[in-house]
Amino acid sequence: MNQPYLHPANQIIQDSAPKETLYVTGLNDKIKLEDLKFVLYILFSQFGEVLQMVMKKTQKLRGQAFIVFQNITYATNAKSALSGMIVYDKPLIIEFAYKKSVIFDRIEGKFYYKQKQHKELQPTLPNELMKEKKQKKFEEKIQNSSNLNQGEINNVLLIESLPPFVTEIMLSELFRQYPGYSLIKLIPARGLAFVEYQNDDQATVALKGLSNFKITPECQLKVKYAKK
Repeated sequence: MNQPYLHPANQIIQDSAPKETLYVTGLNDKIKLEDLKFVLYILFSQFGEVLQMVMKKTQKLRGQAFIVFQNITYATNAKSALSGMIVYDKPLIIEFAYKKSVIFDRIEGKFYYKQKQHKELQPTLPNELMKEKKQKKFEEKIQNSSNLNQGEINNVLLIESLPPFVTEIMLSELFRQYPGYSLIKLIPARGLAFVEYQNDDQATVALKGLSNFKITPECQLKVKYAKK
């Protein structure tokens, strides 16, 4: 008796052991990366906290995504529910990644070693510790900001009129695609966020790229320079 045809997305494949990270292929690479990331985040975050999403425009990595969940249960549930789902006219093909994401090494506080020329191996703390310090300083700078008028060109952007469902992760996935992305701070009670880039030019590129970007059919991002 002939077996019924199964789309490759639904076939049983030789998968790696369950992990927190999912490897998604078969994505429609004709869709803008920002739009695709947003849709994937909305879909996968239903099953638990998404710690990281990695997608690239390079030829080698087009049509692929790595999605890192907080734990294996979230990843397993998402894989089971979303495999084969049609997104932008193509079915999602989802596998467990072969390697554990390095983000968990950083969360667990493991040390990394860098080889320096003519020096012994020296332990260095993960960059997250420096980022936390920088983030705290950034938050203190904007915490009491009440002036929402357009500022002069600078490296900090202000996003206004954000709907309640928007999260820092969602915004960071959009803004980190532009070179120089540094920090983000969402203030849900005020419906706004501040995004910092390394320099004015990089902030300007992001502003031009994401101004009026539709995060929903009815809601567009309102982006301008923050007033310092």
